[in-house]
Amino acid sequence: MTDRILGIITLLISIFYIYATSIIQLSFISDVIGPKGFPYIIAFFLFSSSICLIFFPKFQAIWPKGKKIIEVFVTAAIFFLYASVLPHLGFVVSTILLTTYISWRMGAAILIAFIYGVIISITIFVLFNYVLGLSLAKNYLGF
Repeated sequence: MTDRILGIITLLISIFYIYATSIIQLSFISDVIGPKGFPYIIAFFLFSSSICLIFFPKFQAIWPKGKKIIEVFVTAAIFFLYASVLPHLGFVVSTILLTTYISWRMGAAILIAFIYGVIISITIFVLFNYVLGLSLAKNYLGF
């Protein structure tokens, strides 16, 4: 039943996404696909996935109970907190804190989780900032 509920929700989202894509204004300068091509592709896969979830559910989901469901909500709150402090603390510091928390919740010792957080954060920052040339949020110290 959970698969079907998720399928119906994603079906509604995909229909809205198709509608929103259809009202995009075209400019006189565009590439071959245009500004509507990629959103239509995403909408197609979202629509197809939702149809599969509605008509071919795999199994009955087992939802966590008690303390585990609280951990799920706390982790979701941590992600919202991450998004809100990202402009102030910068990408590197915010991501270190987030990945440290997630690694710790997945069972790593706190020191090992912190080391993972530092490695992941710096690696992603270097890849995006220097290799791909995309700027990420920086704090007052420049990282």
